[in-house]
Amino acid sequence: MPKLLLIVSALAAALALAALPASAANPQVIHFTFSGTNSDHDFCDTGMTVNDSYAGHATVWLAPHQPVDSRNFSEINDVFTNPANGATVVIHSAYGFTDTLISGDPNGLNTHEWTFKGAGQVIRSALGGVLSRDVGYLVVHTTWAGPEFDSELITSEIVLDHGPHPGMENGDHFCNVMVAALGLG
Repeated sequence: MPKLLLIVSALAAALALAALPASAANPQVIHFTFSGTNSDHDFCDTGMTVNDSYAGHATVWLAPHQPVDSRNFSEINDVFTNPANGATVVIHSAYGFTDTLISGDPNGLNTHEWTFKGAGQVIRSALGGVLSRDVGYLVVHTTWAGPEFDSELITSEIVLDHGPHPGMENGDHFCNVMVAALGLG
């Protein structure tokens, strides 16, 4: 779950910065692209450095007048490289996401329903072989202590899984796959 939650959190943060005042008409639509690089000097607690470059684009529909609080479609390509041996792993994500408050006070204890449709995370070796697939249809209920993404995540429960979604089912899955593929272990 960490990588998917990180992606969702990054999109939510970008939305908070990019959002304009809502109109009383149709849902507000925001289109944006993003890219960057990063070096993690303790990748997955290995003590080893891994370089990461990413690029993507997203379309986000905000309230009002839609059956969900927010929805987006994003496509992201992420390339991880171990500079010590040149091993490279490519992650591709292309999925739709909706977020709906289903109970509680948005500023107090609240539960949201997240729905993912598509390829949440396909991890491939640089030569193209699939190492892990997180694809399909997934519904998750998340309970927060306060405002979503700005407070403690209390629980996260998969309520419908037409996948496989190994990253959501096992929090260590991402690091287990990446450490082996990048020759860090």
